[in-house]
Amino acid sequence: MRRICRVLFSRYAISAVLILVEVVLFGLLIFSMPKSIYAFIAVSAVVAVLALVNLINKDTNPEYKISWAVVILTVPCFGALLYLLFYKRVISKREAKMLREVISKLMGEGDADEDFVTLSEDSALAAGKARALVLDYPIAGVYRSSQSSYISSGEEYFERLISDIEGAEKYIFLEYFIIDEGEVWSKIHGILKKKAEEGVDVRVLYDDIGCMKTLPARYELTLRREGIAAYRFARVNPRVSSVHHNRDHRKICVVDGRVAYTGGVNIADEYVNKITRFGHWKDGGIRIEGLAVAGFVKLFLSSYDVTAGVESDYAEMLSSVKAPDNSDGGYYIPFGSGPAPIYKRPVGKNVFLNIINQAERYVYITTPYLIIDYDLTEALRNAALRGVDVRIVTPGVADKRGVKVMTKSAYPYLLEAGVKIFEYTPGFIHEKLMVSDGIYAVIGTINLDFRSLVHHYECAVWMYRTSAVAEAYDGFIKTLESCTEIDREKAKLTPLEWMYRNGIRLFAPLL
Repeated sequence: MRRICRVLFSRYAISAVLILVEVVLFGLLIFSMPKSIYAFIAVSAVVAVLALVNLINKDTNPEYKISWAVVILTVPCFGALLYLLFYKRVISKREAKMLREVISKLMGEGDADEDFVTLSEDSALAAGKARALVLDYPIAGVYRSSQSSYISSGEEYFERLISDIEGAEKYIFLEYFIIDEGEVWSKIHGILKKKAEEGVDVRVLYDDIGCMKTLPARYELTLRREGIAAYRFARVNPRVSSVHHNRDHRKICVVDGRVAYTGGVNIADEYVNKITRFGHWKDGGIRIEGLAVAGFVKLFLSSYDVTAGVESDYAEMLSSVKAPDNSDGGYYIPFGSGPAPIYKRPVGKNVFLNIINQAERYVYITTPYLIIDYDLTEALRNAALRGVDVRIVTPGVADKRGVKVMTKSAYPYLLEAGVKIFEYTPGFIHEKLMVSDGIYAVIGTINLDFRSLVHHYECAVWMYRTSAVAEAYDGFIKTLESCTEIDREKAKLTPLEWMYRNGIRLFAPLL
């Protein structure tokens, strides 16, 4: 109840009300302008046609176009206005300038070009995947001289992460979508305060909407008074804008340039099952040491510097990245993805498509949501039809009823092609994992839904023949032991679910 009251009377609620007022006023303005119904129809038709022509000529996902076309045609003039307001991600001149400068300075920093040459010699196919990824995400690099450990639970994730930050000597970087006041954050917070007092450079970046219900307003000021350089990503303001849709969904921890973490785990008690929300919470991640840590240093600084309006000493931060005593011999590419125009192409989606389309034996996936577009759907179906063992694990207990219906609605068409679908019986699986053919894996924050693939800032690590690839495979097989396989009968929607699916599916790409 305290949290609900905090939200209802917070600046978020005030901002939401003011945004709604803006939208209503726009609508009233439009509907009050024409002096006759005929003039209104004529104006609406012209505006709708112009908006549709603009939409059709955009180089973007066809399903995204269809959703906007429905909005424009349903309420021609008002729908066109919404399209103009929300379709394009508009960034300020300051933000655009800083982004260009940050990306320009980070390109090539800490990269080992010889590792890409070695990868090309080892496998032309893997090198092709790596080249496509690096072209999509310009500050990405190919790293060898690293080692990694797959983490199969939130409990293990925080046990290892806390141990590492307790040993920090130079810096601690934390970037998380959600930080919740509870046992986990209390312990980490205490360590961060102690380290800041010792002179360690402690930086924290959290998403403003992600922490809307979990942290007090202006909590970053409290942290700054404790010596922790904290900032809120994309602060909410009472302005109609598509910017509010683009959240920082990344989860990154970097300690001293020595070790990095990413995965599905936010800093909250449900991720370690201290509290129960949707049955047992199954999550996962990865711990990386060695040169690949440089990729996560760059990912964090690219977000932090733009948000904080500062310019970090990249060379200094990356100078502490060293090769480990024992390397696993594999290849790593830490990468980020996000909305246009900052990201010209859908980086995460393209990484998944490349793995699925070139899989020979198997593709195993865990995802909390399965709301995918035509491209990914057909890639999964085609892989299964050519004999690839395609298995997908989704939650048995959903965190959102509507999302569960949308996920379930994807089952029949995939099952028809031979894709095998399982639900995690004990509860909610939040892990984001793709492993294929015993040689490739992607672990990170990217869900298989439109929000992650189109709207959010995400991160992950692409791997080829690393130690974590084999461990991730073993982890997936173990997870299957707690799953129920879904057949066509279980995949059927009830009439109510079918109606909901048909209605919401039109607008799924916009949500």
